[in-house]
Amino acid sequence: MKMSPNILFLFSLILAGVTSCIPQKKLIYFQGKMPALDEAGKFRLKIFPGDILSINIFTIQTEAYPYLAAPMDKPLSDNRSAYERGFVVNEEGCIQLPLVGVVKLSGLTISESVQLLEEKFRKYIDDPIVTLKKLNFKVTVLGEVNKPGTYPILNEKATLPEVLGLAGDLTQFANRTNLRIIRDENNQRKDFTVDLTKASSLSSETYYLHPDDIIYVEPVRQRAFQAAGPGVTLFTSMITTAVVVITLIVTLNK
Repeated sequence: MKMSPNILFLFSLILAGVTSCIPQKKLIYFQGKMPALDEAGKFRLKIFPGDILSINIFTIQTEAYPYLAAPMDKPLSDNRSAYERGFVVNEEGCIQLPLVGVVKLSGLTISESVQLLEEKFRKYIDDPIVTLKKLNFKVTVLGEVNKPGTYPILNEKATLPEVLGLAGDLTQFANRTNLRIIRDENNQRKDFTVDLTKASSLSSETYYLHPDDIIYVEPVRQRAFQAAGPGVTLFTSMITTAVVVITLIVTLNK
């Protein structure tokens, strides 16, 4: 039974479409006008139960409080884990410090916590200076990125583009239209979907990442086809070439 040239040509187009590349429009980030992010909803790092905090108190009365005052010439490197170096916020949202005792910090921002601690230490120390950092601020990037993994954040905030940059950007097989951000904070679970090809898809909640956020980049359908192995790709290429040749021969002999 002979196949018509039209059917053969249509078949070759279908095979070519299956193995075709991803359109360029689906590879370009943040198309369109960037939205004005709501300042009221802008992310501010807060403290919650389970957090690990680095707290240092600086004072001119170092002789009076040698166990409390942080030396200015302390080494920059510290190989201890965050758990060993910091204060763990308990289930009630409190920490316990020398002199001032139990202090509740849960729900406060970093600047609010610093202000509160300085007020409490001022009752015992002249002009105390408090520095506070959250040691367990990290995000995890999974899926179609070049360097998946868990990344510590050394600042008080991190944006989605910054973290994707840390992960080496998305691979060519990444679905840029359906990126997921899974957030579990203060016993509340949220799940966001972001279309990276549209600037309008960004909001304050998705642009600024929170501690322990999980970013998952799913693959496009072409990835599943490629994952079937080089043998399948080679076989498809051979079939496509054969169909084109047969179509040409039939057309010439018609």
